[in-house]
Amino acid sequence: MKILFLIILLISSLFALPEEFDKERYENGEKIFENKCSQCHVKSMPIPLLMKNFIEEDNKLLNLKAPTGNEISFRLKQQIGSKDDIEFHLMETTDFVKDYINNPDKAKTICLPGVIRHFDTMPSMKGKISEEEVEEITFFLYFLEGFNGVNKYYEKDEF
Repeated sequence: MKILFLIILLISSLFALPEEFDKERYENGEKIFENKCSQCHVKSMPIPLLMKNFIEEDNKLLNLKAPTGNEISFRLKQQIGSKDDIEFHLMETTDFVKDYINNPDKAKTICLPGVIRHFDTMPSMKGKISEEEVEEITFFLYFLEGFNGVNKYYEKDEF
């Protein structure tokens, strides 16, 4: 009986992935992020460490140049568009990221004021990154979601 339960649990977990999730696209976006964004944006850090860095240490503990990928991921999903439909929400977040990357402005930021005050406005990436690359990066960031490389949609060891 326990074996049957585990098999059912395993099969149901495979179907828990949203149909919009694409492992290959996620990995491609991660590579582009590492090549084009990681000079300023760290991919992921534990939230308690980030909170300590910004609240207690005035960014002197980590000396970050820009918000982390997991912070951007969380804020995109919390502050941009409708969350009822993943596919539509992903399109809305992609539109936001495309606009922000090409026309950065702190007035449009999705990050908390206590975090963003530590950073300069990012330089425009217009002409330095293609629209397709921005779409792939946004897909990666959207599904990054978890902290320290862990998210509910993708575990490299599971596939």
